[in-house]
Amino acid sequence: MTRPLEGRAAVVAGASRGIGMGVAVELGAAGAKVYVLGRTLRAGEGERGGSLEETVQQIEALGGQGVAIPCDASEDAVLGEVFERVESDEGRLDVLVNSIFSAARLRPFIGKRFWETPSDLWQQVVDLGARSAYFASRHAAPLMIETAAKHGGTPVIVNVTGRGGVRYRYNVIYGVGKSATERLTRDMALDMKDTGVAAVSIWPNGHAIDPDKPETPRYNGRAVVALASDPALMARSGRYYWSAQLGADYGFTDEFGNVHPVGPLADEYSLDEA
Repeated sequence: MTRPLEGRAAVVAGASRGIGMGVAVELGAAGAKVYVLGRTLRAGEGERGGSLEETVQQIEALGGQGVAIPCDASEDAVLGEVFERVESDEGRLDVLVNSIFSAARLRPFIGKRFWETPSDLWQQVVDLGARSAYFASRHAAPLMIETAAKHGGTPVIVNVTGRGGVRYRYNVIYGVGKSATERLTRDMALDMKDTGVAAVSIWPNGHAIDPDKPETPRYNGRAVVALASDPALMARSGRYYWSAQLGADYGFTDEFGNVHPVGPLADEYSLDEA
């Protein structure tokens, strides 16, 4: 098995379950040493299934290295300590993935208008997602810039967002959170364009061409690995990409060998409504 990210270091925020878990597993399988962040350390401790220890077990089963760091990624000082540890232990950082999102908290309020949603939903969606992505990126950037200068390659910050960043979806607060993270990607890319560090967003596909073969978390992880392995990555900086689009561009499948066509997604789901 080829390991295109051998010797590199990665941090994945929101790696207990879902897409963050899938990204962490694929980065580890590709050879990176992966620091996985989340609030659920052990199985059975969280509100939902999944934990950092289970993610690390999957990474190790594929021959990779994972380090579990339980933390609240919405706390600036806590994140600062995480990246100080990565710098001390690894002396480099090649990939940061921001994939924190509380789908369970959002779900009861899908389709609700803004005056019908509770005030604390803002914290659960905007603060937990966009704020943590900003704090993590802010702490990671100096080390990633140093990594680019010392080791070459193109370190990358990947934000997991979605079409809610450009088009109404679910409710107002969801759109604000995704729009904020999309703007974060674009503007960080502008700030870093002369540093050798890239910033991109990936969009998972919630509208499968074949409903019996939905995208898997690890398929989205393979999208991140493909980006992080691309020597021409800087040309993609500042933009968003459907994971299926990246699958077509780079030629990867999910872990079951399934191909996920892009189909009409770009036209049907990426445009602002009139």
